Amino acid sequence: MPDENPPIVITGGSVTIDFKTEIFPPNGNGKHGNANKKLKSITIVGDGLDITQTFPTGKGVTITIAYGNSNDKP
Repeated sequence: MPDENPPIVITGGSVTIDFKTEIFPPNGNGKHGNANKKLKSITIVGDGLDITQTFPTGKGVTITIAYGNSNDKP
């Protein structure tokens, strides 16, 4: 049986965000959400990092990801 809660995956190089729109439908202004889902954990791997952080309640957590143009393509 497939995982009912597949992860949201954000990759660098070029920014790609992969998630199931059936689970997180659009709710206006370019946002997607599902009030029944809570954050369980984040894992960051790459550029010398290997970090996993879990969230016991999933409440009150905000993850902000900054991005910009590559150095050679302003």
